[in-house]
Amino acid sequence: MPARVRARRNATTFLPQTIGHAMVFVVDMKRSIAFYRDTLGLEPLFESDAWTEFRTGGATLALHQSDEARPRDTGISFNVGNVDDTVGALVKRGVRIVRPPAMVTDDVRCAAFADVEGNVIGIAGR
Repeated sequence: MPARVRARRNATTFLPQTIGHAMVFVVDMKRSIAFYRDTLGLEPLFESDAWTEFRTGGATLALHQSDEARPRDTGISFNVGNVDDTVGALVKRGVRIVRPPAMVTDDVRCAAFADVEGNVIGIAGR
């Protein structure tokens, strides 16, 4: 597998260099809050029937209630120290792993799990 190539940092943009929110659409807000708070251990910043925010080390993870929500691969990924240890902890908490840990480059392993509504969230690390 090829080694990761670092992106050049001299590109300019009119946008801020940080992402504010990563959003997951859910049908059952109460059940989803319980999963992200109690199962994953994320700290809620704000809760309502329509919008809930969780603190992460980077962007805020937001749940947006929608009766039209369907399970999907969110494209959201958490950076973790050890992917295998994280997958083991998720399994112990009853979380369904949808992609087992695998090397994707010479120095990065990835896996993915599903939330209570079937939305897929990735994890990446060593």
